[in-house]
Amino acid sequence: MKIQLNRQKKGFTLIELMVVIAILASLAAVGYGPIMEHMNDGDRQQASSNLGQVQKLLLTFSQENGSYPCDATADALLEDERNAEYNFGELKGDRANAYFRQLFYKGNPTEATFYAKHNGTKEPDGKFANGQALTKGENAFAYVLRKESTNPEDAPGKRSVTGTSTPLAFSCVPSSRTPYTGDKLKFNRELFYAHAFMVKTDGAVTDLKDKLQEDGEDDTKSVYADNFTPFPETKKGRDTSPDYIIVTPEL
Repeated sequence: MKIQLNRQKKGFTLIELMVVIAILASLAAVGYGPIMEHMNDGDRQQASSNLGQVQKLLLTFSQENGSYPCDATADALLEDERNAEYNFGELKGDRANAYFRQLFYKGNPTEATFYAKHNGTKEPDGKFANGQALTKGENAFAYVLRKESTNPEDAPGKRSVTGTSTPLAFSCVPSSRTPYTGDKLKFNRELFYAHAFMVKTDGAVTDLKDKLQEDGEDDTKSVYADNFTPFPETKKGRDTSPDYIIVTPEL
């Protein structure tokens, strides 16, 4: 006589399924950040490389004009009769695009040099004439100037930076109609996973990620970490960052 045994199939209990799901979710959370950050490497490298190229254009302009683009150089370019046929757009104001347009008068840059994959940027169209150079979204970098001098003998308006190791341009600075002062500068943490780049007058491009910290008032922004400033001190140790203004890209 054969005796058949009833064998019931045993599945996962609800608790076991919840444990497995929790473990998988934890592993995904741990791996997601590093994976996504490295997927962004190409965009960061492009931003860093292009920022270095912008510095070279600015340096060439400075060598030919006696200063980096500023309000005085804008006026000089417009007064030069040889430039009467050109119209690249506004050459000064409260946007970095305007000052970078001055480079098109004294060199042969392409709009692609000013591109980085940021929120609001777009692929450059290569159009320069009739005020089409570096229109909204075609420049991703912020530009550094000095405040207007109180000396009446100096040229009026925003002035060129000076020195051999002074910040000249930044990436990842949020677009704003009101320029930042050097001590109030903020960066967009949502771009490049909190990486941000700075180029100085000596050509050195620096990743500022380890020099920044989350803004206590806005977790989407970064500010300088404690006891750090990218701007030079005077011989007497005074912080000069309030003397600088940063005009942002138009995005």
